[in-house]
Amino acid sequence: MNNSNSNLPALIVVDWGSSNFRAFLINNEGAILDTVNGDLGVLNIKNGCIETVLLGYISPWIADKKLPIMMAGMVGGAIGWQDTGYVNAPCTSADMANNLQLAKNKSNLDIRIVPGVKYVMENNVCDVMRGEEVQVFGAVLAVEKQSGELSNKTLSETMFCLPGTHSKWVEVAKDTQQKTVITSLSTFMTGEMFNLLSKHSILSDGLDSLDITQTDIPSFIKGVGVSQTQTSLLSALFSARTLKLDKQLLAEHVPSYLSGLLIGAELAGIKTQLNDIKHVYLIGNSSLNTLYCEALKELGFTSSILSSSTASTIGMFTLAVKAGFITDKESQKCH
Repeated sequence: MNNSNSNLPALIVVDWGSSNFRAFLINNEGAILDTVNGDLGVLNIKNGCIETVLLGYISPWIADKKLPIMMAGMVGGAIGWQDTGYVNAPCTSADMANNLQLAKNKSNLDIRIVPGVKYVMENNVCDVMRGEEVQVFGAVLAVEKQSGELSNKTLSETMFCLPGTHSKWVEVAKDTQQKTVITSLSTFMTGEMFNLLSKHSILSDGLDSLDITQTDIPSFIKGVGVSQTQTSLLSALFSARTLKLDKQLLAEHVPSYLSGLLIGAELAGIKTQLNDIKHVYLIGNSSLNTLYCEALKELGFTSSILSSSTASTIGMFTLAVKAGFITDKESQKCH
């Protein structure tokens, strides 16, 4: 795009996970012009109709002009559009940009998919993420835009947490050229365990008719506290039943208590990294961000909440520019 008019779209950004779809129309400054959200995650799409679903969501944006499209998330996994593989950590945004995959499609659209990130631990067990890496790179840029460049000392006392079905904890640093590097990641199946236990275990007894989307904060904090004193999560989980039987916990507060147990156990599980951490940046939906913020405060940590939409769009826009996929406004001023 050579026109610097901020009302003109330059790029379509798609964050496509296993459960949800969201897309952003952005200009050549990286600002959001329009958004689309949907519940057709890649796990919900059958019979190879993924291209049809994409067109259904973004067709108004490509009616007159076929804009370039950047996609990240599970759309790049084995169950998505096509498997884009992984870039090994430690990695920079330039490493990601250099490994974008051209997506095959029948509509002749210019679509690139971001690869995932793989982190191999000392015991040769690996961890992976797709989509979250883009948000982390975007989040660092967003924080630096507000408060100035983050030093290696600051980053050594900072972690990025992306709450969700599979929560991610990501450590970053700066290399010798002051480029942001993702150095490690840890995944916790906290959200998925909450869903399974609250719907398909003995702990779900009597919860069918209750609204479990509303959190009772005192019960949640109680769960966080219990998770720190019990040596085994498997044992602590049963207290969600015994406290109800003993009438110390109302039935409608069981999900809140269970959520506290699980998120608290997640924090306990990553406490070796948190020992040197002073601040956590949270990148997720508002309700989960709030719960993690409460849990972290209970355990003596400070945290800040960052917009996942902002982090995604900044991260994707940056990758698109680095890959030469689009030209940003600042680059145009130099030519």
